[in-house]
Amino acid sequence: MNNLAYKSEQSRIEEFIFPVAVANDITAHIEEPKTAKDIYKNTVDFSRKMFNAKTFREEIYSKHTSLAVMLANGYKQLERFYGFDEANKRIQQADKVLTLWDIDLSIDDNDLCDIADIKARNCLLKINDKGQTFEVYNELKEYLKLYTFDAPEFDQRYFLHSVEKQAELDELNDSIGRQAHIDLIAALGRISDPLWWRRQLRKKQALTVEQLARDLRLVHKKASPYISDFTVQTRRIRKQKNQKILSDLFLLADGQSPFSDDLETLQSVCEKSHTSGYQQASELMVRIRGTEDVAKMHGHIGEFYTLTCPSRFHATSSKGIPNKKYQNLTPNDAQNYFNNIWKLARARFSKANLKPYGFRVVEPHHDGCPHWHMLLFMQKGEAKQIRKILKELCMRDTPEEVGTYTTRFKPIYMNPKKGSAAGYIAKYITKAVTGSNLKTIEDSISGKVNIAPADAAERARSWAATFNIRQFEAIGLPSVTVWREMRRLGMGTTGQCEIANSMNTTVDKIANFALEKVRLAADASDWAAFCLAMGGVQIKRKDQAVRIHYQIPDLVDTITGEISRTEGASPLFATKYGDTPSNRVLGIAWDQITVITRRGNTEVLSQKELKARQKMMTGAREFFEEWEDNDWYMRPSESDMQFLEAMAIEDKMNHCLFLDYEALGSNFTSDEITSLDLCH
Repeated sequence: MNNLAYKSEQSRIEEFIFPVAVANDITAHIEEPKTAKDIYKNTVDFSRKMFNAKTFREEIYSKHTSLAVMLANGYKQLERFYGFDEANKRIQQADKVLTLWDIDLSIDDNDLCDIADIKARNCLLKINDKGQTFEVYNELKEYLKLYTFDAPEFDQRYFLHSVEKQAELDELNDSIGRQAHIDLIAALGRISDPLWWRRQLRKKQALTVEQLARDLRLVHKKASPYISDFTVQTRRIRKQKNQKILSDLFLLADGQSPFSDDLETLQSVCEKSHTSGYQQASELMVRIRGTEDVAKMHGHIGEFYTLTCPSRFHATSSKGIPNKKYQNLTPNDAQNYFNNIWKLARARFSKANLKPYGFRVVEPHHDGCPHWHMLLFMQKGEAKQIRKILKELCMRDTPEEVGTYTTRFKPIYMNPKKGSAAGYIAKYITKAVTGSNLKTIEDSISGKVNIAPADAAERARSWAATFNIRQFEAIGLPSVTVWREMRRLGMGTTGQCEIANSMNTTVDKIANFALEKVRLAADASDWAAFCLAMGGVQIKRKDQAVRIHYQIPDLVDTITGEISRTEGASPLFATKYGDTPSNRVLGIAWDQITVITRRGNTEVLSQKELKARQKMMTGAREFFEEWEDNDWYMRPSESDMQFLEAMAIEDKMNHCLFLDYEALGSNFTSDEITSLDLCH
């Protein structure tokens, strides 16, 4: 380990163990100015003379221990560029921002969870004391406003009517009042749930700390690119906790033995899902390459656009210097700015009968402000018009500060001779997902960022999760959910049989149907063929060949393989708060045919529960082995023997017994013939 790396590691350890001491050392050299003007102001203003900046800073550092180093670095930065008085003012504002009524948002995640339990308990006590009434809901709604939280919403029109009107509605339709009370109870259940409070507090903490770090000019290429170190560390710790929990939970499918060697943990399932790093990047590249093949079939050209925000959204310059035009706007404000541009652009495209399609990637600048990359395909004669519309909309905001032609909007024609469209956007996908196969990280404004590619990808994903920004989005392409559900049916003949059975026919008769063509393309990972089978690009969802089937599994439990339950007793019919859940993906639909893709009931067992299940099965196995060894399973029970003796007729002449089959026959029953698999 070299000396520089050693010092860096040492400083990180010191910041973790002695954050307040390190923070005080960072700002220890900063003293009140001693100019003649300042001395005169101190003499005239008695309150200013009594102010001790060092004590003031130390109190704030001690109050917000986990953020002490961040606040100290921010104070140092502000004092350097804005002066002593402004630094004190901003650090005082930071203290107020981090105080959410009676909650300190700088606490760690364990303390935050404890506070969530306390707040939920307080709400529950009020509900138990005054009842589950609409008046209590309004009281708790005002209580939540103290923490800037929105109460769970529901249709409140029933409770806003007079008592006479409510009685009239009840007589007209009793379900109106019953449903209103169910929704009210569910809303109160959420407010009194520690998990609900935990989600609200975590979201509030992440957004507050991140915006504070940007306002203190601490998120940039020379300090902490994309996002603050506090949020990165918090998400790492939470991710480690989640991985530990998921690694101890096993999935046991219907009919699967607990002794099976191929039992999967929830963690392994998460790693294989389309949201994990490499799987997500691979799927995106398959879709992009397939979309490019579709464009070639139609003779379309590709364009690559980069959209950038006005300067008021950027906290720092490309050199890490505070931007004086910055208006304390959040990344969400910047994302809304881009969404509005695209909304206006789509309206103009529709009016001009322009139909571009492709992909959009959102990534952060070094200071956490987002920018868009768009890969769009279009007819050859449409490129000029599309460029003009997008450029005009991007230049509309503060045009006087635009320096060059490509400041806000940078178009690039993708020349097929120089490479594929996938090659243009692959770098941005990799940089935002895994960071693999990259040697350096380049920012479109500030240039090279001194950070490892893998760390850059982790920070980009944390940034997107914190501000709830979707990194990748398809434009004008078929539903990727249909693609994924089709691939769940099974490879080759297995998936073919699923289609045939759903259509009540045989495998050799489904080849020409659209449903099988879509499945075959998805099964072969051929996105181009999938797009064509779905009806092409820029097709409305309702007009696509195959659609997603959403439903709450209830009466169709027998189709999915789950145990059939009555409506009132089914846990699938209601959330844990008692209200109606949202429909979930159950399969895919084509014409009047529904193909169920999510079958069976899978149990989630902890390692302790799994071992207990194995122990029970071991005992049962030993018991039946004993029966088999002693032929006990061949012996009828006492009641069976009495029944058989009653049915026996003695033949004294031949010295034997025989059964009265006529009497015995009425006691025999047979199972119904089960439905046949048409594929076999």
